[in-house]
Amino acid sequence: MALSVGGCQSKARQDSYKQVGSVCSFMAPTVSGTRNYVPASEKEAPDSRIAYADPETPIYCDRPISEGVSAAIELANYTRALHVSGYFAILQQKGPYTVFAIPNEPLAQYSAQFRNGLLDPANRASLKALISYTIVPGKWPVKKIKDLLAKSSTHAFSLKTLAGIPLTFSLDPATGQPLVSNAAGASNHLWVTGVPQSNGVLYFTQSTLAPVFPPQAVVKPAAPNGIVAAPLPATH
Repeated sequence: MALSVGGCQSKARQDSYKQVGSVCSFMAPTVSGTRNYVPASEKEAPDSRIAYADPETPIYCDRPISEGVSAAIELANYTRALHVSGYFAILQQKGPYTVFAIPNEPLAQYSAQFRNGLLDPANRASLKALISYTIVPGKWPVKKIKDLLAKSSTHAFSLKTLAGIPLTFSLDPATGQPLVSNAAGASNHLWVTGVPQSNGVLYFTQSTLAPVFPPQAVVKPAAPNGIVAAPLPATH
């Protein structure tokens, strides 16, 4: 009977909604709706947390990172920040790039530290610094990161981001999963560990890791005509 049914099937198979011209897809989690859910009062129409569940959204492996972040409801704020900062177009290119995208809630919390929010034109430099710090040139799937950590004598290594400063990788001893850290020692856990994309790899982080830039060197003005200034006399 099974053979008979199988023989009647059309050769022009239609992929499910999770498959669009691809043999690989990933269902991206969504938690923003549940976390921001506020029950209605008794006087209002009844509602339910279950009735408004957060839908997972498919990310297709044969599409660029720009489409992957746009498809994920949980990365709506990050996608907007990519557009405003000008980095969205970069993730449409061939790359490859590895992106450590920030989910909605932690990005909103970080944005609230800035007057009028991080997307305000007055805060454009800070926005660009943050977003460029989430993008690493090259293709870095989680296995490649773990393999390099295992070979490292310090069990850590750094990769330069588009911000021009390094992102440091190490292993969380509790979970065995990679951690990312900044120059100040603050660390960030990974939530979604490496969705393959046509032009790189997409990660979701659990929080926002602020970029830490080295202090600007103080350049002393040169004396005119090459004259070297004499040192100040010692005081007693």
